[in-house]
Amino acid sequence: MSAAGVVTILLSSVAVAALAVYLIRVALLLKRVNTTLGSVIEGVQAIEVATRPVNSLLGSIASELGSTQKSLEDLLAAKSGPRTVTRPVTVSRLRSRGN
Repeated sequence: MSAAGVVTILLSSVAVAALAVYLIRVALLLKRVNTTLGSVIEGVQAIEVATRPVNSLLGSIASELGSTQKSLEDLLAAKSGPRTVTRPVTVSRLRSRGN
């Protein structure tokens, strides 16, 4: 084999080795990026769970508050006797009474 053939094979081997090292480095970098993205995805999913809509919960809370208000009004009516005013007592009405 001539010297030019040996040099060509040697330079080709060096180029292949350099490409292999570069590709291994890229693979390791992508593995690190994949791990980081996995952590970010877990965090985003936790945020999604923590901030999901509460409309269904608000409906049940509102119905429970309505029944609580009714019970309190009945209790107030029982304690104070018959009431002539059927409107709920508000803060502004209390202030106008001087209470």
